[in-house]
Amino acid sequence: MAVGAALAGCLPIYKPMPATKIVGELAPDSVLAACPPIGTRTTVSANTHLDPACTYSGVLVSTSNVVLDCRGARIIDPPGGQSWQRGIEISAPVTTALTGVTVRNCYTEGFTNGLRVTRTGFKTLAEGTEYDVAFSNIRIENSWFHKSNGSGVFVDGYVTGVTLRSIEVTQAGSVGVYLEAGSKDNVIELSYIHGNGFADADPAGQPKVIGGTTFMYQGTGREGIAVDGSRNNVIRGNVITANSAGGIFFYKNCGEFATQEPAQHWTRRYGADGNLVELNVFSNEHTGVWLGSRMAENQTFMDCSDPAYVDVPFKVVHLDHAAGNTIRNNSFETVEIGVHIEDDGNVVEANRFASATSTHRAVVVGTRERLSVLGLPTDGSTITGNVSEIAGNTKPFTWVHGHTNTTFTGNLRGTRAATLAAGTAIPSNPFLMVLRIWVP
Repeated sequence: MAVGAALAGCLPIYKPMPATKIVGELAPDSVLAACPPIGTRTTVSANTHLDPACTYSGVLVSTSNVVLDCRGARIIDPPGGQSWQRGIEISAPVTTALTGVTVRNCYTEGFTNGLRVTRTGFKTLAEGTEYDVAFSNIRIENSWFHKSNGSGVFVDGYVTGVTLRSIEVTQAGSVGVYLEAGSKDNVIELSYIHGNGFADADPAGQPKVIGGTTFMYQGTGREGIAVDGSRNNVIRGNVITANSAGGIFFYKNCGEFATQEPAQHWTRRYGADGNLVELNVFSNEHTGVWLGSRMAENQTFMDCSDPAYVDVPFKVVHLDHAAGNTIRNNSFETVEIGVHIEDDGNVVEANRFASATSTHRAVVVGTRERLSVLGLPTDGSTITGNVSEIAGNTKPFTWVHGHTNTTFTGNLRGTRAATLAAGTAIPSNPFLMVLRIWVP
């Protein structure tokens, strides 16, 4: 259930481990949490271990310097629904620093989120004060998060210092691992993130009412990891494969549902900037890494508070923000577009792209409409030392819609020097995360 890898200069090798594998020793003062009645959440306020013979209905951790060791016990979403909606919740008010929390050897199934780390009241934090009372040293390790209805693991707004290590996230209805707006300085490493995001991708479609008319839509589904306005994170040594929409998408939420759901709305202040993605294996994805994944997407129905740079009937497009990220020493295997760059100052270096399909591409630079509407081409990309082994594709590195100040050096197509060539535009969907829409 975990991934083993050497982080010093080589790519990870996926190696399934039995669910019975337990890591770590119990602290001498660790307390056994007795089997609870189904539908009762267990609260952890000291070093605690679970009974692997029991089934638990959720665990809450709100105390610093504690270890929750599930010892392989199962945390299962009870029937009938429950208010907490999280298999494991690590939380504290925004006025309380939380540190030194370790969660390990856990299995969750169901819930809205298998795991959520959150600061209660984070939407009320004033700009400039978001990190005055911060989280730190939160470790989740050797755990499996399975079949959540929403995101498998959710790191909430302005949460810092979380390490997800040797976890497996699979069959989440939405994103596998979600890094929410304003979170930063987190680590995802040595983990296996696969088969997530298919909840709304059924070709039969799902109903949506627009202006009193019922339409059917088929969604694209979601990605393995969403970096939504989250900064300075490290995503290292993971295997990311066969998720519905793609591997890792970097973007900034536009302030969705500003007028439709004002009580839930909050302003996202930061871009998905300054992140490092290295030593990962991506396979069987539509897009491996997408930098600025919403830059040119039609967000008409998102009801955003950010200003739009395209605003016409049935088409609203907002500037996205995913700058200064580094994508290096990764392997992309059978991925339609390895790295798609739609924002500025990003670095793509020393990656390998391999596929038997000639229409697959290694790197695409450029974003539709930002140049033609605002005069802002994708600027300052660095693409260096990459190798394409995409069979039959003589132009695996391409630009579309214009670019400026791009550094392109030392890239290979097989053993030959590669060029950055003009490429065909990437087809766009009618709306963000919507493949097709129709009247039944």
